[in-house]
Amino acid sequence: MSSQKTKIVRKKLWFYRILDALILFSPVIIYVGIALKDGSVTTVGKISVVGCVVIALILAMFNVIAQKRLRCPIWIILLGLFVAIKEYLLPLIIILAITSILDDLVLTPIITYYRTALIANKQMDEREEENVNE
Repeated sequence: MSSQKTKIVRKKLWFYRILDALILFSPVIIYVGIALKDGSVTTVGKISVVGCVVIALILAMFNVIAQKRLRCPIWIILLGLFVAIKEYLLPLIIILAITSILDDLVLTPIITYYRTALIANKQMDEREEENVNE
C-alpha cells in the first residue's frame, strides 16, 4: 500500500507530465484545427495536414510502446501545416521554440526529479511494509 507521501509525489509527477504534453502539443493541435476549418485552405492542403497527423499519431503510438521521447511527430505535423497554411506558420514556430525551451530547461528536469522521487518512495513503502509484517 502506498503512503500519503508516495501518493502526493505520484500526483505531482502526473501533473507535470500532463502539463508538459499540453504545452508541447496544444499549439499544434490548435493550428491543425485552424487549417482544417479555414475555407481558404485547398483540398490538397487539408489532405496533407490529415496525412501528416495520421503519420504523427502512428509515431506517437510507437513512442508510447517503445517508451521513447521522439519529437518528430510535431515536426511532421508542421510539414503538413506548411503545405496548408505557410503564411500563418511563423507564430507557431516561435511558440514551438519557446515551449521546447520550457520543456528542456524546466519541465523535463522536474519530471525526472518526481519520477526518481516516486521510485524512492515506492521502495521506502515496501521496506516499511516488510518491517510491519515482521
